[in-house]
Amino acid sequence: MRSSLRSPGDRPGFTLIELLVVIAIIAVLIALLLPAVQSAREAARRIQCVNNLKQMALATHNYASAQGVFPMQDRMAIVSIGGTPIWYWQDFGPFVAMTQYYEAGTIYNALNSNLHIWEPENTTVNGVGLNVLWCPSDGHVVNFSAPTGFLTIFPMTFSSYGSSLGPLIFGYISPKLSSMQGMFAHSGDGPVGGGHTFPPVSIASVTDGTSNTLLYGEHAFGKIALAGNNPSTGQPYGDSTGLNWWTSGDYGDTSFSTMFGPNFFENYVDSRAFPRMQCRQGNWSVQACSFHPGGCNFAMADGSVRFIKDSVNSWNPRLINFKSLNSYDGIYDLSNLPKGVTYVYQALSTRNGGEVISSDNY
Repeated sequence: MRSSLRSPGDRPGFTLIELLVVIAIIAVLIALLLPAVQSAREAARRIQCVNNLKQMALATHNYASAQGVFPMQDRMAIVSIGGTPIWYWQDFGPFVAMTQYYEAGTIYNALNSNLHIWEPENTTVNGVGLNVLWCPSDGHVVNFSAPTGFLTIFPMTFSSYGSSLGPLIFGYISPKLSSMQGMFAHSGDGPVGGGHTFPPVSIASVTDGTSNTLLYGEHAFGKIALAGNNPSTGQPYGDSTGLNWWTSGDYGDTSFSTMFGPNFFENYVDSRAFPRMQCRQGNWSVQACSFHPGGCNFAMADGSVRFIKDSVNSWNPRLINFKSLNSYDGIYDLSNLPKGVTYVYQALSTRNGGEVISSDNY
């Protein structure tokens, strides 16, 4: 019987099965590691989003301290349009009015408030991008500039955030404008349409308590404005350059309503299938929404920031009937909603609704 001798330099190789096992183990480890890395990245993005909202809330209080009231969503003034001075909405929102309070004084100095915001002289203001208005999870908004020639004659940049209008929306010339209960709304129509105005909001008028009242929330550009293309037309479902303009004071741009819960609609098509519930803009553009899993960040009127889950107690909008009268006004019928129920999300968006809620409700 012959025995074989193996020299010290000879080494056995891997079999194919052993190699496949090693590859499979590495693949499993990568599959386990990637979610953890992604989760850590999202946590960091969410923290930055919270910091952005805190900066905006602080700037708002600095504005209120200086002016005595919170900024308006839009306001009536004598402005020049095409060289003609007329009573008109200035059309810029609170983010523009507050620029000098969140270290954007150069933008404020570039603003000509005697002109309409869409006049060419305000091109610089419209086209500049502000990091404080960009949620890192809303990746499309960063440095995105709308091309000229579609809806604008000059570049426009966008926002990931909006101010709280409250549950029910009424437009510029609605006689019910003053009944809106959010922290923000248009200041009204001056002498143009009958003098319907939204009262300036001060700290004293937030009778529900500043810690229980929404100030700002997420209004993700990547969802609201970039809603994807309709395969039958090739055109955007949403308006890729017509919503979330950071300078705009119009509803659905730098503002949201709590008619629908956070991230209520999964996509634009679903929102179109739902009966329209407001006179200004559409269902899709007025909801608070974000790219954070499970909810949205909101700044409260006391300056704190809280994460409110999609599952927060909210009314069923299907039980509400809305009749549009025109593009500025409508009638809401809430009689089908169950009586004696406090809807937490809607209660948080009212400054003077008289609801009693605590943080453990959400």
